[in-house]
Amino acid sequence: MFLWVLHVVAMRRRSSSFSNFRVVLQSKDYYNLDADIKSAVLKISSSVVSITTRTGENMLFVGSGTIIEYDQQGFATVLTSATLVRGPDGATLIPADLKIEVYLSDGKFYEGQVSFCDFHYNIATIKIKATTSLSTATFRYIDDSVTVDLRESVLVKHSTHLKLRPGDRVIALGRDCVDHHEVMASPGVFSAYDCRHDCKELFLTTCVVTKLAVGGPLINSNGEVIGVNFFICPFNVFIPINIVAKCLEDVKRNRQVARPWLGVQIANLYTADLEKLDKLYQEFPNVSGGVIIEQVVGKGNMGSRMRTKANHWTSLPVRNWFKAKALHENDRKRKRIKFITDKGDRTISRIKEWQRSSPASVSGLWAGDVIIKCGDVSVDSHLKFVEALWDKEGKLLELVLLRPGSGEQTVTLTVGSFPEMPGWYL
Repeated sequence: MFLWVLHVVAMRRRSSSFSNFRVVLQSKDYYNLDADIKSAVLKISSSVVSITTRTGENMLFVGSGTIIEYDQQGFATVLTSATLVRGPDGATLIPADLKIEVYLSDGKFYEGQVSFCDFHYNIATIKIKATTSLSTATFRYIDDSVTVDLRESVLVKHSTHLKLRPGDRVIALGRDCVDHHEVMASPGVFSAYDCRHDCKELFLTTCVVTKLAVGGPLINSNGEVIGVNFFICPFNVFIPINIVAKCLEDVKRNRQVARPWLGVQIANLYTADLEKLDKLYQEFPNVSGGVIIEQVVGKGNMGSRMRTKANHWTSLPVRNWFKAKALHENDRKRKRIKFITDKGDRTISRIKEWQRSSPASVSGLWAGDVIIKCGDVSVDSHLKFVEALWDKEGKLLELVLLRPGSGEQTVTLTVGSFPEMPGWYL
């Protein structure tokens, strides 16, 4: 009994250290949810769980998750963030003595085991053996394409994908692990702006949350799961459920997640500067979608970083690249050398990344190219491009692109494997 009391006190301290939605939302008057939001939350609330992890008597993390599967043997699968199951030092390793407790809406808890973990996309699944039937959440894939074509719109057949545009309402959910295990909801809107994170598949919202939301679901107005929440202060970001589903399918089929790599950083066409869009439309007046290449990894591309409304990266002049390279060659014995450009500090480690050849640089892709087709798939958004590229690792791929000043181009390349897939915290 005494140990149980200590355990509850520890959970309360850990939970309070991460705060919760209620404290944040009451201060901003966000907790007065309207009827539509409450209706959406109630459709999925029984599938939202709280998760605590610890090693020995040391609490590691408190977060949330979503029940996505339940079989006839009583085993349930909970989707959450890989952050909850990693070691205390932030290393991308699961501790050998990790203990997981999953709390349901009625306060019952079950011990869980990690069944899948991917530290690059920061997602994990946990298996629990329940004594009662559990309800599961419904996925809804999202379509992040936004046309910038002003021609008369054409009606298309009904799609199973949810058209998610900047400004559309979304709701971040989590569950408290102590105070009556209450479900917590924070409404917000989908944002087109980039959160400037290494994982470029992350999307940004305006939902006001804390770390207690990590691993919980992001839902639409129908109570369907469209992503997994993360907290990168001060932003609530999420990985689209499209990517999560791809990972889970790969693990079931191949026991590993695909790692296709071209060596480009891309963004939705509508995020480009108006000046660039104006020039593009003067040459290609009928273009209605695509993704714009902002950076190509490889030699000769140091001065070719693009600036978009969503990704406020600055160009690095070629003269400064040569200056930095010479400095590096003269002092190669030093592990890191910082140099000053007119835009700020850079590091030689970044130089090495840009120098490394990639499928994109070898095939002649340029920053500023607009990809409109990937294989047989018409590309109209960043997410659509990622999905089209997903199973092409090691295969020949044909890209159709628009290059201002050169017209439509067709490029054939071999898709590589990502040289390194760094994990990230939260």
